[in-house]
Amino acid sequence: MSDSLRAIRWKLILTSIFALLMALGCFYLSNWVYASSDDQCTWRAAGKRVVIAEILPNGVAEEAGLLDGDELLSIHGRKVDARHLGTAQRYINDQPEGRILIYTILREGKILRLPVRLVKGFDRTGLIVLFSGLAAWAVGLLVVISSPSRKIARHFYYMGVVSLLLTVSVGLGLDSVAPGFLVPLILVAGLAIGLAPPLWLHFFLRFPHPFKLRTNRHFLAALYGFSLGGGALYSVRFLLRTFDKSELFQEAFRYMDGSIVGRLVGWITPTVAVAGLVLFWIGTFRMPGRKRRALLPALIFTTAIIADLLVYALLQRTAGQSLVFARESWVFFLPLPLLPLSFAYAIFRHGFFDVRRAILRWVSYFTVLGLTLAVYLGGLAWVFAQGIQVIPSAWVGVLVGISALPIGWLLRWLLLTLRRRFRRDLNTTREVILGNLRETKKRFSEEALLAGLLDSVREAYQPHVLLLLPVDKRRLLLPAVADPDPDEPFAEELARSRHLELPLGLVRHARENRELVLGLGSDEADWVREQGDVLRAHVDGLEVQVLTLIMVNDEPHAALLLGGKYAELNYGREDRELLREVALAAGALLETAVLHRRMLDQGRIEQELNTARLIQESLITSEAPCMPGFQAALRLSPALETGGDLLWVGRRPSGCWMAAVGDVSGKGLAAALYMSQATALLKMAAQQEGMSFEAILPALDRTMRSLMGPRDFLTLSILEWDAEGRYRIARAGHPPILLIEGASPAEAREIESSGRGLGLRPFAPGNWSVIEGQLSHRQWLVMYSDGLTEAMNKRGELYGLRRFKDQMQRIWGTGSVRAACEAVFHDVTAFESQNRDDRTLFILSREPA
Repeated sequence: MSDSLRAIRWKLILTSIFALLMALGCFYLSNWVYASSDDQCTWRAAGKRVVIAEILPNGVAEEAGLLDGDELLSIHGRKVDARHLGTAQRYINDQPEGRILIYTILREGKILRLPVRLVKGFDRTGLIVLFSGLAAWAVGLLVVISSPSRKIARHFYYMGVVSLLLTVSVGLGLDSVAPGFLVPLILVAGLAIGLAPPLWLHFFLRFPHPFKLRTNRHFLAALYGFSLGGGALYSVRFLLRTFDKSELFQEAFRYMDGSIVGRLVGWITPTVAVAGLVLFWIGTFRMPGRKRRALLPALIFTTAIIADLLVYALLQRTAGQSLVFARESWVFFLPLPLLPLSFAYAIFRHGFFDVRRAILRWVSYFTVLGLTLAVYLGGLAWVFAQGIQVIPSAWVGVLVGISALPIGWLLRWLLLTLRRRFRRDLNTTREVILGNLRETKKRFSEEALLAGLLDSVREAYQPHVLLLLPVDKRRLLLPAVADPDPDEPFAEELARSRHLELPLGLVRHARENRELVLGLGSDEADWVREQGDVLRAHVDGLEVQVLTLIMVNDEPHAALLLGGKYAELNYGREDRELLREVALAAGALLETAVLHRRMLDQGRIEQELNTARLIQESLITSEAPCMPGFQAALRLSPALETGGDLLWVGRRPSGCWMAAVGDVSGKGLAAALYMSQATALLKMAAQQEGMSFEAILPALDRTMRSLMGPRDFLTLSILEWDAEGRYRIARAGHPPILLIEGASPAEAREIESSGRGLGLRPFAPGNWSVIEGQLSHRQWLVMYSDGLTEAMNKRGELYGLRRFKDQMQRIWGTGSVRAACEAVFHDVTAFESQNRDDRTLFILSREPA
């Protein structure tokens, strides 16, 4: 027995016994023990007179000769008072069946004495309601046994119990039942009448579509409170009818019934019934196609029965005083048993609540028990037939007791075998699942751990659906539904994969508990429906019931989705607690495996970075070449192991020298890769015969656009000079080259040249301009990357171009470009709190002739 069922078993047993005793006992008492006698005619007060209002055709009153309009004077010598008709009616009801009473009547001025033989009728309406209640109770009990952890299953059972108790209110013979029985019956009838309408409406707020109003506590409190108040008034009214001999309160109640308020209150129950039916229609047509078709028979029968009962309620208000209508009204209740039976058909035929599995389980238990007892008793009968009767009776008892022992052990073994077949013991299930996770061979392999987890869960629960999905940014990629029904409203969408997003609140809860186990049924996973009806239909189409979230380093790592268990109930409370243990254990082991993998990945990354750094260093110009008549200083300092800055100096075939400083967007390995490609392309273009200076940037732009990503680009400044100091400059989105001629601010200026960055998308003309000039003695040309000027200190201040110029001009007077280069890097390093970007600097000066 599951923990969920064990927790409510006594509640089920006691409520079932109580409802059965009250329903069957009331029906038995009101139809046999305390059945009311009847003269099959009705009376009414006409002023101070009592007149016979209606006579049942072919009834005992008609046989006695009574006619409509006769004035009733006395019954068997008892005067009939128009003010106390109830007293006379109780006198008749208390008589035994077949008793003949003398009715004294006045007809056309003549006094007649007519003998009337009393009869006891049979309550057909009560029998129909009793049968319907028994069917509803049986179906509800089977549903709650099959799914004890689901609120909707318990609600279904409570409706069955209340349906049984409604038999008390229908078949209550108030005028004949002894007060000792009558008071509890009236209280139970009031309780059933008070609970039936809110349970009906609340049920269809939950099933088949879960409406948000079902969780509104204020609404539910008002609904149940108002209805139970009405049930209490019902009980008070009939208690007063029983014990108030003056009938004062009855007159007050009759007046209230005839008022506007009374009529409105009388229509509350029909209104609630119709409201529940409307919710049933809406919920059914919000279900997927297969489930919608499964519920259509129940929906049609429910609609027809509610319409039938509404017609009955309407006719009762207009023709309720008719004796013929009262005797034949049972016809309106004749279809009532089809209501629980139609739901039972939907449940059995289409698998709602997994009832078929529970039936298979319990039928197997009782079949084994019955066959074992049959074999045992048949064996005893055969032994006795062979002449064992000659043995003394005392020894026969001993032999029967001894022979029962092996039969008992055999029966116990068979039942335990069936139990293991249908449901594993919790400790065994825990050992099966957690045993595979404890294997040390798998602890450092993430794939082996997850595969072992799948195998162990499959062995323990035998779910017909088992999925293990990775979690990426709080999202799961649900697989496509296999062979969706073409008539489903979302059939095309179900045939495709779909993302399921975990709400932030659930992830926060999972971080706090380091695990999360959620039911995915429509009545307990509103967060799925909030992501759209298509996703809700997709989850239903996959037939998964439970989601187990595995956390690694406080982040969702994987999700285990389980479908229904074979020949077993739904996942109860103990199963979910076990899945929480599994999630915690798997998360702890996966943290070790993930850490191990990351260490291996880190080693591979470091090796790849070392290789990339060596390749980058081989392409970057790390030392200024010897250039007669010129001095040059250069330096590149990456922020990480590899960088995205470009620095190259080389000699062209024409004899001119060329220097380039560039910056690739981004940082790290990707930027270093683009930088290496750009450097190799620049070097190839610069050393290619016939490649003019003006054609280098357009050629690089075309090639880099095909190599780089859509959001990546390269900025570049190139400088070409000859032995006479004539230079040419071109710039592609890079900071302008500085020309320093002296120590004053006016003697450090930027050489502006137009041109957009390389590799930018979409394509547009670059408009790269070339500026020419003459480098004189003591003039410096400075090329740099923005990693120097945009360095930031702890206060958020930038190093800036002005400070960069001042530092360059301060060293300019020494005439040493190498000293200037070192001084700038030293000053920027001391200024910046953290090296956040690559830094590159190239300085060219001309020596005196």
